[in-house]
Amino acid sequence: MLFNTFVFLLFFLIVYSVFLGFGWFAKKQKWAYRAQNLWLLLASYFFYGWWEWFFLTLILVSTIIDYIAARLIESSQHQIRRRIYLSVSIIANLGLLFVMKYYDFFAVNLIDSWNQMSIWLGGTAATDSSTYLLKNIVLPVGISFYTFQTMSYTIDVYRKQIQAERDFFDFALFVNFFPQLVAGPIERAQDLLPQLKQPKFPTIEGVQKGLYDILLGYFMKVYVADNLATYVDQVFFAGKSFYVQNPEIIHSVDGSQVFAGGFLFLTQIYCDFAGYSFIALGISRLLGVTLTVNFETPEFSKTPTEFWNRWHVTLNRWFRDYIYISLGGSKYGKFAQYRNLCIIFFLSGLWHGANWTFITWGCLQGVYTIIYLVGFSKKKEDLGENPNESTHSISSQFIRILSGSFSRVLVYALVAFSAVAFRSYDANMMLVYFQKFLSFWTWDLSPNNNVKNMFGLWEEYFKIFLPLLIIDGITYFKKERYWLFLTHPLIQAVVLSFMAFLILTRGVFGKEVIYFAF
Repeated sequence: MLFNTFVFLLFFLIVYSVFLGFGWFAKKQKWAYRAQNLWLLLASYFFYGWWEWFFLTLILVSTIIDYIAARLIESSQHQIRRRIYLSVSIIANLGLLFVMKYYDFFAVNLIDSWNQMSIWLGGTAATDSSTYLLKNIVLPVGISFYTFQTMSYTIDVYRKQIQAERDFFDFALFVNFFPQLVAGPIERAQDLLPQLKQPKFPTIEGVQKGLYDILLGYFMKVYVADNLATYVDQVFFAGKSFYVQNPEIIHSVDGSQVFAGGFLFLTQIYCDFAGYSFIALGISRLLGVTLTVNFETPEFSKTPTEFWNRWHVTLNRWFRDYIYISLGGSKYGKFAQYRNLCIIFFLSGLWHGANWTFITWGCLQGVYTIIYLVGFSKKKEDLGENPNESTHSISSQFIRILSGSFSRVLVYALVAFSAVAFRSYDANMMLVYFQKFLSFWTWDLSPNNNVKNMFGLWEEYFKIFLPLLIIDGITYFKKERYWLFLTHPLIQAVVLSFMAFLILTRGVFGKEVIYFAF
């Protein structure tokens, strides 16, 4: 069930009406609080089962395993047993994720490598790799998100950072809470569980912020992202089947079109994913629960590290807390720190998908980050603020604005370059597009490949993205997500009406979220 469909609107109105009915009594009557949680749990199972009821089996297995494992970890005083229980939880979760998402990728690559080595040594190919594929497996929606969320819970119990949850239904609601179930944010139990275990009723401020988050989310998703998709698909094609049937078509695309397409796709996936996340945040606020903000205007980042502190915040926090710190972080010197960063970005690429394109994308982020840390981070610290120079002089302000603008454009351009790998269907397409991106461009103003020329793509890009760029820019520089409510009511009315108008007149409804594939 998609947020941007009529059926979800109907679903939410029914769920919310009953929820508010229970919430009216929840602060005084314990049965009403229990009824609230059971109702939300039932609604969450229905929401997830709307795609495929079989998926409920997998998420229920993860819920039961992690609930029992956490209870056993907490009750045991023997360290070896605690580790065994934790290992069972991790292996079970990663095992399900591996079979559903990664088995075919590793099977094909291992068997093909074996065959190539056998032929090189004078033998014959052992077997066709397609023999071992799980061809009819459908990737469960959101499996990467809820797997990481449940794993973080058992790890936190093992580390004695939280206590194991005794109420199975409250824990099941933590795993299945429908606003953030299929596309995050990936919440920590210590943040979400206490909120779920309380009587829930929205405040006036929560409703106001929630409705704004929902409006902003729909604006980003159905207006910006889904309108940009039309032009992104001209460069990268709408479906893999079309590319597979016409593999030579990638050679007709010019490097200038790939260059523009990379920017358009990066903005599309940002607005697609962040928009869906803001809708989830707003819906959750209406339910009296505050989720983590998953995107914080990343397009204004001046450094690679700032970008990844603002993009997919909860996933990067997960890798930092459970992988990076476990590997030692930066405690054992610069080389160990850079090695750990490389591991994190490699795993981040692999998390997104079982394809060399995603792994390449992740490794490029690691390269950008390490180059920045080695070559520029220290210099930036050394420069600092000169106490003998007035920070308010016109020349110094102009230099800061100019250098800041250049840094932001450069960082976004580098990530857009790597986005070409992310959007490519396979390694061959990725390499061809990289080659075109980095080689001589023809600048064809009248292309015959049904793709707009670079200038046409840029024109459409700014026509669609400029309103959000202004909104995000004010948010970034004011450091206040809800700055609109601090302005004059007339300004609020104009901005909100303008966003609603574009959603209703230019919005594209019903398109899936890109991150559902992960």
